[in-house]
Amino acid sequence: MADLNKYLGASGKSVKLHEQRDLLRGADESELRELLHDVQMEVLNLRTQAVMGDVENPMRLRAIKKMVARIHTELTAREQKVA
Repeated sequence: MADLNKYLGASGKSVKLHEQRDLLRGADESELRELLHDVQMEVLNLRTQAVMGDVENPMRLRAIKKMVARIHTELTAREQKVA
């Protein structure tokens, strides 16, 4: 299981955008796919919490969804580079 706090920051401490990009570019493909799975599970959990009204930080959902897009972008760029 990937450490999401490494990519998104722990509570109160955020990771800068350029640091996120560098971490994603430095990860290998299997790590990116594992991270994508973990992030998608986090989105599901946060959406469930939002429906129930238990979300402690609603902006985390936004950050997680952006992370999904960044991972997809990196994976697509790598596929196009190979082709």
